Amino acid sequence: MVTRYPRKPALIVVLLALAVGVFYVKAWGRIERLWTKQPGEQSVEALEKRVAQESKSGKVSIATWTAYADALSDAKQYAKAASAYREVLAIDPTQRGAKFQVGLALAQAGAAEEFYNYQKDLVYGEPKLAVELFERPEAQKFMGEARFAALSKEAKNQAMD
Repeated sequence: MVTRYPRKPALIVVLLALAVGVFYVKAWGRIERLWTKQPGEQSVEALEKRVAQESKSGKVSIATWTAYADALSDAKQYAKAASAYREVLAIDPTQRGAKFQVGLALAQAGAAEEFYNYQKDLVYGEPKLAVELFERPEAQKFMGEARFAALSKEAKNQAMD
């Protein structure tokens, strides 16, 4: 004999869970919009002001340049982000992360000539880093060009040494 259970309580639970889920998603979307409208300490605008203030008082710190560059990158302003990361390198040329981010930002910006020249310098200075950049999906769009393919091959050869 097959036991039949009432379906109404289960249906009510499913509908209630669906209503709570929809409410949660809509509420979270509104909260997130409110957060993004108010520029915080890490927004591009706030960091631009901090860079201006620090440059008036002497020199801008590496932390400020890095935060500004990261904010620009998050805002998809890749050309400006590359310039900000270069400012980090001007203060401390040993910053491996900043070197990587300059190349990545140039690739994301689609600046083929600048990316090529940057990678060319990187191939002979830090070939393993150049190989890492060439393997990124952002750099793959350039690999169709013979000059980038040859440079990538040279980077791999240099990295083996």
